[in-house]
Amino acid sequence: MNASRKKFTKSPLGTINPLKLGKKAEFETKANTAVIGRYSDSMVLAVIFVAIIYWVLDSILNIFFSNRFNLIAELVGPDLYDVYLRVIVLCLFILFGSHAQSIINKLKAAKQKLNESEVLWRTLIATAPDMIIAVDQKGIIRFINQRISKLPREKAIGKSMYRFLPMQYHDLARDCIESVFKTGEPERFEVRTGSDRKPKWYTIRIGALRLDRKVIAATIISSNTTEFKQAEELIRYKELFDNANEAVFLLSSEGKFIETNDRMLETTGCTRAEILKLGITDIVETNQIPYVKSMLREVRAEKEYRFELGIKTINGRIVPNEINCRTVLYLGRPCFLCVARDITETKLLHDQLLKSEGLAATGQLAASIAHEINSPLQGITALLSGIRLKYKHDRELLGELELINNAFISIRDTVRNLIDLNRPGKEKKQPMNIHQVIKNTVALTRSHLKKSMVSIKLSLAAQTSTINASPQQIGQVIMNLINNAVESITNAPDIQEKLNQSTPIGGEISIDTYNRKENIIITFKDNGPGISESDLVKIFDPFFTRKKTMGVGIGLSICHGIIEDHKGVMYANNVPQGGAVFTIRLPLIKSEFAEDEELALDD
Repeated sequence: MNASRKKFTKSPLGTINPLKLGKKAEFETKANTAVIGRYSDSMVLAVIFVAIIYWVLDSILNIFFSNRFNLIAELVGPDLYDVYLRVIVLCLFILFGSHAQSIINKLKAAKQKLNESEVLWRTLIATAPDMIIAVDQKGIIRFINQRISKLPREKAIGKSMYRFLPMQYHDLARDCIESVFKTGEPERFEVRTGSDRKPKWYTIRIGALRLDRKVIAATIISSNTTEFKQAEELIRYKELFDNANEAVFLLSSEGKFIETNDRMLETTGCTRAEILKLGITDIVETNQIPYVKSMLREVRAEKEYRFELGIKTINGRIVPNEINCRTVLYLGRPCFLCVARDITETKLLHDQLLKSEGLAATGQLAASIAHEINSPLQGITALLSGIRLKYKHDRELLGELELINNAFISIRDTVRNLIDLNRPGKEKKQPMNIHQVIKNTVALTRSHLKKSMVSIKLSLAAQTSTINASPQQIGQVIMNLINNAVESITNAPDIQEKLNQSTPIGGEISIDTYNRKENIIITFKDNGPGISESDLVKIFDPFFTRKKTMGVGIGLSICHGIIEDHKGVMYANNVPQGGAVFTIRLPLIKSEFAEDEELALDD
């Protein structure tokens, strides 16, 4: 019998691979082989069975006839007995030959299956994505399934595997291979190769290859785990992002947002999808873009850099932040890792500290000036008292001396205000109607307003206007604000043009009041040129002034201190239509406010 034939083709490793057979042909080949095998075995058994029956019958007859009776010879006759013997021998040859052929066919089929299995496993090893190496106890490569370090597999066989590992991993790999040969237990370790910008990770698994329970080689499977490591790195960064108390974000080398945490989203007011479409230059003011680019260049050069940056929110508000930026590798790419800390409160404290230092210096200067002025004033006041006693009957002289004394009192008050610049409010506070104080102060300035061609408009709409305050100090604040408004209007560049028109347009000051919760709000508006944005933040600083002549710069600072001493708030802004507006908020007397609320409820 002929064994079934299958076609073969060469594999990439030089071995042979069986071509795929059709399912029908494969089934028929296996079925024919099985039928022939079973038929041959049955014939052998039948012959053996017939021979046993013949031997038993022949033995019984020979015993009864004393070996003189031959059953076959009696049945076929003596002439055909020889022919019978030859036929029997021939049948035996045919039967045993058929059985031998069946055994040979089985051996061929088993060998063919073994070859097919070998080809299959070699194909699987050759096409495996991982590198598979078999080494001896010294680390010499005996088998490898693919090229290594651009060296063909045929040339890699016989070389030490340690030459293909980085130097720092040689001892570790040698210890693992020796442990596998000694204990038979598997070992593993990780290898990092490549540059810092593009690292590659490999996991090396070493197992024992046994023959009759003896370790004859170590099998090494090298798997590229770079993507897994990058995923681990991504998870680590995400954990840092999510657990950080500060705003943390990643920028690409071009300054585009790659990733950010929730705190950064809260700071900017953007959603994650919105901010990932932006760059760092999109969340700062336009004039800060060159500064941001220069800071990123510094980070590239220094690897880590710290700078301040105003981050613009979605509603246009600028939030000062301190940025700690450093270069990192993220998924194999160079990036900027930035941690932003909101320093709004820090800057306020810093400004207050600077202001306190300025006020302390001012206090020292004021104390020195007060000493130099008060000493002569005391001598002059004593001399005036002596003259008043000597010429007490000269009324005209006494009147002139009184004018001089009032002038000295004014000088004394100015010096006292200078000393109390940072601690105003020594006068006694009492319940007072602020509307009345406003009317009285405006009445005192009528002539000055008329001379300056400035009109004043009162709109005292607050229903409750009683506060606990010093009438003198509140009047001083109102007087100062009116005088500043008049000076701002009269010094405007276009004031002469307005006055020379056929219908002269003079200045206008509006004083309005209204209630808000438990406070009274007083606003002072003018139609002057307004206040520059740079001056708004320091207009209440001591000795800050834009007046060209006779400007000391302590008036608004004293006013601000007086309002704060009365537990109020004072701030300045510009009116969109032009001009400045100063707003004062003072607390009302609670008992009267409560009474007004009860009356409103009764009504």
